[in-house]
Amino acid sequence: MDPVQQPERQPDHQLPPRPSLVERWEALEGGVQSAIAYPIAAVVLFLGHAAFFPRTRWLLAITYGLFWAIPATAAIVAATAHERRKRASRRDD
Repeated sequence: MDPVQQPERQPDHQLPPRPSLVERWEALEGGVQSAIAYPIAAVVLFLGHAAFFPRTRWLLAITYGLFWAIPATAAIVAATAHERRKRASRRDD
């Protein structure tokens, strides 16, 4: 016979749950999001360009990475703002 498992007791002074990573990202201002997203997008796009087009010169691959990181960053920040509004409208309902 299996012993009955008792649920863990929660302390009375339990802290409120921390916001998820997505909620913390959405709480940042657009400028801060851009400052974080642009370097990451530039590196990812540079590596992708260098990997998929290996005969490309490195300077050209770096330039492509820096250039295409601009619209990628804009898309990330715009999508974040849209998701923030959508999540807020769901909470209001």
